[in-house]
Amino acid sequence: MKGNAPMKPIVCTLLLVFMTGRAPAWAEGNGALSVEGPELQRAQKQLEDGDFDRAVETLERGLSRPDLTDAQLVEMYRLLGLASLYLGREEKAREAYEKLLQAMPDYELPRVTSPKVRLLYARIKTDIKKRRVRPVTLTFEPLQETAGDHPVVLKVRIDDLALGSKPKLFFRRAGNQSFSSVDFGKDRAEGALFRAILPGYELESDRAGYDVEYYVEVTDAAQRRLAGRGDVDQPLRFHVHGKQESPPGTTGATLWYKSPWIYVGAGVVLAGATTGVIVLANQKPSTSLTLTIHVEPSP
Repeated sequence: MKGNAPMKPIVCTLLLVFMTGRAPAWAEGNGALSVEGPELQRAQKQLEDGDFDRAVETLERGLSRPDLTDAQLVEMYRLLGLASLYLGREEKAREAYEKLLQAMPDYELPRVTSPKVRLLYARIKTDIKKRRVRPVTLTFEPLQETAGDHPVVLKVRIDDLALGSKPKLFFRRAGNQSFSSVDFGKDRAEGALFRAILPGYELESDRAGYDVEYYVEVTDAAQRRLAGRGDVDQPLRFHVHGKQESPPGTTGATLWYKSPWIYVGAGVVLAGATTGVIVLANQKPSTSLTLTIHVEPSP
């Protein structure tokens, strides 16, 4: 039987039960998938129909999308591994599971997964450890509140970055529909450190403040996500202060030159100085000078 030949539903159902340990969604009477996505739904249907070649094409096309969540990424690699195994492409399946482990190092297959798939997955994890192929790791301190019209620098540390991979910072004003992006540049002094700059004109100062949503993503040469913090559905946030708000770090305190008490104090000092001048001007000398005049009679 050829890999791309259609199979009868009952045969296909039995095969998927053997490969995955469970019946497909439509056979269980539940059409809802645990992870939403057009490519995932299409690939799942192609797997159920026994069209494994097309399922591989669909999944590889879906993996090229830059806005995948971690859950979607993991599920796509899992299905790609299954389809590749059925087609006899164990090396391709191994590659898919390695990518899955890069995206989510602690991922474990569902308990209902068949022993055959579990055995291969365990061998892959062992091989990765022996070859010391480490998953990409991304660490950084989240951005803090900032004043408007000022650039913001985000510094991140990326370990075990694969050749051809690229880190990016995605951002948008909260409420906007689409994200913009900037690339990270490598720190020359430290190879694992990267920095991205949000220019000041992207953080314009309004009268009222607003939030900026962002996430960081590391993708490989095929634009597949290897690591990240936040995503399109659950981005991180930081606040941009408006002109009517207190600048960061003032915690709502009035600036010194706007405080009325500074002028009250200045008035007291000025009044005291004026009084002192008046007192000095009217004060009598504390010392006296005695003059003696001698008058001689005329001859």
